[in-house]
Amino acid sequence: MLVEAFYRKPFRLSEEALAALKPFRKIALFGSVQFIQLDEVIHQLKTTKKEILTSHGKRTSGNHQLLGCDCFQDSFSGKDIFKKADIILYIGDGLFHPKALLFCQLGSKNPKDIVIFDPINNAVKKITRKDIEAQIKTYKANLIKFMAAEKIGILVSTKTGQSYLKNAAVLQKELKAKGKESFIFVDDTIDLSQMENFPFVEAWVNTACPRIGFDDLVHYTKPLININDAFTPEKAVMKYG
Repeated sequence: MLVEAFYRKPFRLSEEALAALKPFRKIALFGSVQFIQLDEVIHQLKTTKKEILTSHGKRTSGNHQLLGCDCFQDSFSGKDIFKKADIILYIGDGLFHPKALLFCQLGSKNPKDIVIFDPINNAVKKITRKDIEAQIKTYKANLIKFMAAEKIGILVSTKTGQSYLKNAAVLQKELKAKGKESFIFVDDTIDLSQMENFPFVEAWVNTACPRIGFDDLVHYTKPLININDAFTPEKAVMKYG
């Protein structure tokens, strides 16, 4: 059962947040599910002559809502508002969700920065592509190592919404056609520490939440990439360059 739980206290943008947004006219507005009741924030922005651009993750039900795994250019409904926006405003606490808004702009010639307003702590923070550069550099290196690997491990989760066994089987067939040997590992929870038990695997492919491929790189020494990049790693290297 999935029940939406909204932040119950009223909130509005602080003066610091409004000052951070002042130089920009077109604002793409997003929030985690707890903070998508944004009538007051929208009213504030409109009174300062801002144009609000609206979208949401394709797997969400409310305007402005995104998930942490909405980290690809095609993750959002409607037209690409990131090209139209001057800045992105994210309402919520933590960095996991707003970093998705940076990842989904990889490959863009003009990525937009993220202004984060945390209603709980009344705090403002700005993040840019520089905040994910180390992860992208490591991920690009992993792609190159994956292309050179001969024995590939494919990780499959049984969690609802993250289970892509059929995709893993398709990838395995393509790897075989390239002369590579692959093995499919199925589990409920992807525990990267267990990968140490299979030292013969030279590179790993993640088919579950794509943030495993981006955020958990520091926890494992073998190259790990996401399945969407495993089919055309050469193109992916260019995208993340």
